[in-house]
Amino acid sequence: MLKDLLTRLVAGLVLLFFATSLSLLAQSVPCPPGAALLSSSDPAYPDAMELSRRLEHHDFTVRCIFPTKFGSAFMVEQNGVLVSTIEGEACFSTNFGGIDVIFVSEGQNFADFKITEHREGGGYLYRFSGTPRVHGGDKFKLGTAGRNYFLRRDNLLFIVGNNQLLGRLEEALPPPTP
Repeated sequence: MLKDLLTRLVAGLVLLFFATSLSLLAQSVPCPPGAALLSSSDPAYPDAMELSRRLEHHDFTVRCIFPTKFGSAFMVEQNGVLVSTIEGEACFSTNFGGIDVIFVSEGQNFADFKITEHREGGGYLYRFSGTPRVHGGDKFKLGTAGRNYFLRRDNLLFIVGNNQLLGRLEEALPPPTP
């Protein structure tokens, strides 16, 4: 009887360990080699460093910061030249998971940026429109296997892969009071 109880206890602890490890593994974002990290010459660098300080003030540990793949979505043709409609973008690898952030210049915001989510097959399809403009205008679509969550704060747009991380960001970065 005691042996059965110990066996169940050990089995439960092993199951808990693996469940916790898989959960943490699923949220982690590996840091790229040093050359791929966000450069101090990147236009988003000052904002990324300020955001890193704000996050760390709220118990986030920022392991590294590197460019995301979202920047090209905000490249539009203007008078025959490709220009970016954003200041920059960065991915933060933190103890709570990966956080993609799109930055627009101070004084601008994402109030007129529309995000439409649609389930398609086993994944999600997002359509972006409004300001800042995206490549392809209202026809631009982004497909993902998992659901994304979006949070707008001042001149920042956060994109995360789970609602727990979204909740942590909402607590750490509350909206400004009117």
